[in-house]
Amino acid sequence: MGYERLPREYRLKRSRMRLFLWVIAMGTVSVALTLLSADDLPTSFTYPFLALWVALMGWLFHATLRCSTTADLKAIHVRAMFKRRRLAWEDVQGIRAERNPGAALQENAPDVLVYAFGRNGRKVLLPFLDDLHVNVEREVAVLLEAWEELRGEDWTPDPVAAARIDRHDARHGAMLNTFAVTMMAFVPLMVAALLPLFVDMPGWLESVLHPFVALGVGLPLVFALTAVTTYRRRMRDG
Repeated sequence: MGYERLPREYRLKRSRMRLFLWVIAMGTVSVALTLLSADDLPTSFTYPFLALWVALMGWLFHATLRCSTTADLKAIHVRAMFKRRRLAWEDVQGIRAERNPGAALQENAPDVLVYAFGRNGRKVLLPFLDDLHVNVEREVAVLLEAWEELRGEDWTPDPVAAARIDRHDARHGAMLNTFAVTMMAFVPLMVAALLPLFVDMPGWLESVLHPFVALGVGLPLVFALTAVTTYRRRMRDG
């Protein structure tokens, strides 16, 4: 039974904790050396800024260590940097793993994240329940089984929450598709922006293919149009 494998706790792995501390330490040393070697900065700015920086980095490290996800017989407890959430099993509307749309843009970011959906259908990220820290398939299976056993025999889905979750699914699918299309559009837009360097073109066309227009306007336009059309299609198709 799923509840017999509770409680379960998910925190930052020791190996990633040491890496995180190393990055913070090296960043702090770099900032300190830059400020102390700058001859035109007054000490009245340098030392207070360094003190503030060290305090901020210390808080960031401490707050990250405190983040966690805990599942017990009563609820799922989520501790984030700024607040805590308690999701009683009877209030949970779903638990699922999803692809991380921003993984391709962030080094060492998890490819898969896990969310729980609360009573109002709003999704809650479960910290450190991802493919960098655990076997996601196994852990989600444990939580789903525990949820089905502990939510109560008279539990039924909330229709308002279900509609909100459907909208979330449409948005998430649209974002994944949008990121893929935008990344594929980057190369042809870059080629188009470079064409005026090698090919004689009318003035108006050269202006349209200016790098600022082709990339600064073209990419956001591709992103926006793809996101809107994909979301509407997914909502229409259900």
